[in-house]
Amino acid sequence: MLAGIVFVSLAATAAPSVAPPQPVTVRPAAVGAPHFCPEDHYPVSALQTGTEGKTVMRFTITPQGSVADISVQESSGNAELDNASLVCAQTWQYRPATQDGVAVADNWVAQVVWRISVAQPYSRLAGGARDCLRENSVAWSEMKTAPFRPVVRVKFAGGALADATMAGSTGDPDLDSLTLACYRNLPAEMMTDIPDSERLLVIMKPGE
Repeated sequence: MLAGIVFVSLAATAAPSVAPPQPVTVRPAAVGAPHFCPEDHYPVSALQTGTEGKTVMRFTITPQGSVADISVQESSGNAELDNASLVCAQTWQYRPATQDGVAVADNWVAQVVWRISVAQPYSRLAGGARDCLRENSVAWSEMKTAPFRPVVRVKFAGGALADATMAGSTGDPDLDSLTLACYRNLPAEMMTDIPDSERLLVIMKPGE
């Protein structure tokens, strides 16, 4: 009797593949107002010439939420504004990016838009000083031909003007003196609601 030899073929069935879990990444988030630069960061030279612009920057947000390796990606066209943007951005803070709950560095792009404007209640003071100069025909005539706009640093304390000094000259000493006199002679009631503070105020030239 012949022994039968049975060949058994077993088909191996592959287990369904399971993709490895993807890391959970959370992008950075701003703390406070990251793209805001206080008006005192506005370069006086740019205020004098009425220069505005936009600076786009690249930088790294560190695991600690600070800004590092900052550089200008797109210039405003004015070196003073670009430099002021870099200085300002170094103070920004972020909630850092995380990967699986661990803080990591991340690349970021942000911009600063430089526009010359004065918010209330300070704008009424700059307007009052401008009206004062306009009432003086000599001063107003000198404003028309002055090389620069007058930029004045004003300090307030106790609801009153504590000090006014030229931060940026018009290029005309007489006009500078008249400008300061206009600020110092503004009516006291214009300042009663102004908190203790310090501001740069610029007066636009005639026709602007």
